[in-house]
Amino acid sequence: MIRRLCAAASAVLLTAGLVACSPALGRVVPRAAAPDGLRSPSTTPTPTTTPKPGPQPEEKHSGKGNASVPMAWPSRLGFVTFDCPKCSGHVAVNTENELIVNDTGPYKGTQWINDMPGRQAKTFTIKANAAWTLTITDESGLPVLTPGKPLSGKSEAVFAAPDGVSAVAVTTKNSGRTAVWVHSGDYSELPVNQLGDYQGSVPVSGPAFVSVEGDGTWTVTAS
Repeated sequence: MIRRLCAAASAVLLTAGLVACSPALGRVVPRAAAPDGLRSPSTTPTPTTTPKPGPQPEEKHSGKGNASVPMAWPSRLGFVTFDCPKCSGHVAVNTENELIVNDTGPYKGTQWINDMPGRQAKTFTIKANAAWTLTITDESGLPVLTPGKPLSGKSEAVFAAPDGVSAVAVTTKNSGRTAVWVHSGDYSELPVNQLGDYQGSVPVSGPAFVSVEGDGTWTVTAS
C-alpha cells in the first residue's frame, strides 16, 4: 500500500507554470515558469550551489497507543523509523503534509520527511495500540548502496545511493502494492507504482535516496 501522499491529494490544483504531485506520477516540487518575453537573451543566470547540511543529532520518541508528538527536527530531509513490534490492527503515522505509515501491525519501517521545500513537518500523529518508538536521523543513519552488492529485507526501507550510482535493480515479493521513490536534489519522483511483485531497474543519478515500499520482501542492487 502506498504510504506517501500529497497534502492535498483529494483536490489537486494545476495552474500555469506549476506541476502538481499525483500518486501515479510521483511527487514533484512546484516550479514557477518564467513568462515569455521576460528573460533577456543576454543574461546568463549565475550558478548557485546549496551547501550540504552538516550532521544532525538523532531525535527519538517513544510512547504507547495513540499520540500526537511534536518534533524538533529542522527543515531538512529526515529519515523516520517507526517500530511497533507488538502492534495489531491498523498502524498509521502522519505529519501535517503526508501519511508515512499506513499498515497493519506488527510494523517496522523507514520513510523520509521534509522532501518538499516549504513543507516542514512539525508534529507526528500516531495511531497504534501498543508500545512504539520513533527515531529520526539524517542520511548517516541509512544503509548505503554499493554497486554490485545486493541488500535484502522486508517492509519499508530507504537507502543512500552515493555519487556514481546510475541505476538500482529492485525485486519485490508483495501481495499488495509495490512502490519505489527516488529523491534527488529538491524533488521526489515515483518511477514504480504497481500491484503485486516487481522486478526491474530504476534509473538513479547519485547522490540520491531510494525508498522501497510494500508489504513483503525486497532485494535492491545498485549499479
